[in-house]
Amino acid sequence: MKKDSVEGKFGAVNPVKCAFGVLFVIFGILLDYFGIGVKEFAGFGSLGTWLVYIGFVSIAIAALQAFVKKNRVVDERQEFVASKAMRVTFLLVVIAAFVVMVLDGLYAMTIPVHMLMSYFVCFMVLAYFISYHILLARY
Repeated sequence: MKKDSVEGKFGAVNPVKCAFGVLFVIFGILLDYFGIGVKEFAGFGSLGTWLVYIGFVSIAIAALQAFVKKNRVVDERQEFVASKAMRVTFLLVVIAAFVVMVLDGLYAMTIPVHMLMSYFVCFMVLAYFISYHILLARY
C-alpha cells in the first residue's frame, strides 16, 4: 500500500485530494458566514458558494477515481507525446497571452477578470487535448 493513499473496498482514495475538497468547503462556508465576497461570482451568488461547489466537485472526483481503478500501461512514446504536447500548449499560452495584452492595449476589455481566466484555463485544456491527440496520431 502506498503511503499517500488509503485502501478502500473499491481502490485507493487520495487523502490529499479529499483534504483540498474539504478545505474549499470549509473556506467557502467561512466566507459566506462572514459576508466576504458576497457579490455574484462566476454565475454563483457569492465567492463562498462557488468555493463550496468546487470543494464538493473535488471530493466527488476523488471518490470517482477511487471507484474506477484501472491499471494503465504508459510507454515511452506516450510520455514523449505528452511532453511535446505540453511544450506546444505552453507556446500557445504565451502567444495567446501576448495577443490578449495587445488587444487590451487597443480596446478596453469589458470582460471580468475571473471570466477571462476561466476562458484562459479552458483554452489551455483544449489546446493540450488537441495537440496531444494530433501528436499521438503523428508519432
